[in-house]
Amino acid sequence: MKKKINKSTQKNKNKNFRHGSGKELKKPHNKNAAAVKQSNRQNFDLKINLKENEVGITEYVSPGEGFQGILKSRYSDFHVNEIDLNGQVLQLNDSTVPQQKKHDELNPEDLDAARSRVKDVITDEIWVKIKHLFEKSSTGGKDGDCEIFIDATDFNKDTRTDVHQIIKKLYGSKLISTTVAGEREGRDPSKKFIKIAESKSGGGKGNEPHYTEISMSSNFIKERNNWSFPGDYVHFLVYKENMDTSEVATGLANRLNLKPSQVNYSGTKDKRAKTTQKFCIKKRSPKQILGSVRHMPGVRVGNFEFSKQVLKLGDLKGNRFRIALRHLKGEPAMIENALKNIKDKGFINYFGLQRFGNCASVPTFEVGVALLKSDYKLACELILKPRENDLPFLKSIRETWWKNRDSKAASSMFRNDKLIEKKLLDGLAQYGENDYSSALRKLPRNMLLLYPHAFQSLVFNTMASRRIREFGLQLIIGDLVYRNKDEPNIDLDDLHLEELEEDDNSVEELKSSAPVEEKESVFKRKVKPLTESDIQSENYTIYDVVLPLPGYDVTYPDNIVNSWYEEFLEKYGLSSQSLKHNVKTYSMPGAYRKLLLKPADMSWEFRRYSTPQETLIASDWEILMDREQAKKINTTETNNAEHSALLLDFCLPSSAYATMMLRELMKCDTSASGQTILEETALKKAFDKDAKELKKRKTEDITEATDASQIKQAKVENDAKDDEVSELVNEAQVTNKI
Repeated sequence: MKKKINKSTQKNKNKNFRHGSGKELKKPHNKNAAAVKQSNRQNFDLKINLKENEVGITEYVSPGEGFQGILKSRYSDFHVNEIDLNGQVLQLNDSTVPQQKKHDELNPEDLDAARSRVKDVITDEIWVKIKHLFEKSSTGGKDGDCEIFIDATDFNKDTRTDVHQIIKKLYGSKLISTTVAGEREGRDPSKKFIKIAESKSGGGKGNEPHYTEISMSSNFIKERNNWSFPGDYVHFLVYKENMDTSEVATGLANRLNLKPSQVNYSGTKDKRAKTTQKFCIKKRSPKQILGSVRHMPGVRVGNFEFSKQVLKLGDLKGNRFRIALRHLKGEPAMIENALKNIKDKGFINYFGLQRFGNCASVPTFEVGVALLKSDYKLACELILKPRENDLPFLKSIRETWWKNRDSKAASSMFRNDKLIEKKLLDGLAQYGENDYSSALRKLPRNMLLLYPHAFQSLVFNTMASRRIREFGLQLIIGDLVYRNKDEPNIDLDDLHLEELEEDDNSVEELKSSAPVEEKESVFKRKVKPLTESDIQSENYTIYDVVLPLPGYDVTYPDNIVNSWYEEFLEKYGLSSQSLKHNVKTYSMPGAYRKLLLKPADMSWEFRRYSTPQETLIASDWEILMDREQAKKINTTETNNAEHSALLLDFCLPSSAYATMMLRELMKCDTSASGQTILEETALKKAFDKDAKELKKRKTEDITEATDASQIKQAKVENDAKDDEVSELVNEAQVTNKI
């Protein structure tokens, strides 16, 4: 399917990219040029990212030699499909848009039944008034009441619906009924009324309802009040490319007249990838949802279903990953052995680098420590502190604020309100330059939680590394295991957010200094320490062991590992009890996480390909649009191609990081900077090879020329080839400098 691309947008994209096809166009004799230019543009200044050892990632499960493969050379090399609670891998494969059934008016029997139910609500006196109002509307009369109010304060939803349906059935488009607040009509502000009035527009068409709610736009009101689908909640799949889950949710909310919190999903997915996951929205028709994504590039929806239940955070079993590792370098036998090892022995369940931000000088866990210690000034300064890998516009804003401490002026330099720095600056401008605690209230809670959770993740990674380093894969007395072996994997972020949503009383909570009463964590009662008899029974293995994420209400291992936690927290001026914060948002009860994991349903294949731009994995959308073409993508191999890739297919439980499995597999650094260096090295080799080929062809053409005219023609053609060679050499030199 071809799509038109806005010219102004296209200027910022690779000019050699064919939109929607997944393939990049190539100039003759220079198949790698597009990739080089894109790489150099994106990496004109190599970012200084966190390294694995800086966040506690140091050990491996299996010894052995590693191999080289480039992860996410293109975002189309990384595919994620959510697995629901029933174990079903979600795939966008149905573009059918269910239609709203026409609203069924009450039949005579239902009408009599409804009138009977509201006989104590609509008295004979009110029926007389309604009749007069209808007659006046029909004859165009001007005398008498033009509005009738029925006190509906004590009515439930079903009773109000009965009244609205009766009015619609009996009086069609002449009268409309509306549920209104008393204060809006100059009446008792503590009451709610059903207002019956003449229709100014003559009523709606066909079977459209004639009663509305005041707080929403008319199009959405009609859909909601005329709802005839089998459930209030619309569940549907969202396929996205190179976009954050939260960005999609916000876009849907804006276009559907909702708050972002009213767009539900079970978990976030990678940004730089092609992903499919379930979303849920209350009383927005599939047609409206489909229309809302038409102007969101790279987003598709489908597989609409209806339910009486809302989708909640954590309502997933895991994720299926399909990943291409390009520029493969290593002996096939050694790679096969590494694949078998990870399938049999698994990997350490580390939190991946993306958990800790993209800046080595200001990792997110440092902000978390400041929040946990109630040092709100330091937390704000760390968030706004200038850093070495900022985009130019953000670097300028940070430096301006850092120098002048004028939050209003710095905030005005932003072009949009999405960034966390903008929200924090707005908070400082609103509450005062020194009211850091209040300013932090401007940040969404899910964003604030990322910081203390990053610190918990650092503690887990460090403890996991030390546990494997000192005791290997053997069980030791005091190791923790779930009492119920089938205990589901729960994401820490999802758990904490749900707890906060259940007690979301006031934004002032973030400023409170009073101690907060907390419920006992459910996790504390779900684990037990292993005894010697447990180990001897062989009912448990190292894959059952869990480690706590530190908190005030978790059980710690009943062995030396307990003291490791105490020492590590003390290094940051914290303790388990100090994590019971006065502010509930920053209060960390703790959780548990498996020490080791094994990938499920794992398979792999080797594939040769010709160019760095070649698509190796067909996406859900490509399969839906053209199954035959997608099949070619998934199976076509060029035997004589110079590049080799490893295609992986496996499943992991929710909250597990595929990058950590790949780290164990390849025994290499998965940081963004490390992967960038590997890719640029691989691409440079390809460029050098292309340059040599061009020079070789130039020499051959001159040698084969047998007369003056042929020599002259050969020189003209080789001038063009020299330009290509020079271009390649220049690109390679830039890459070397990086």
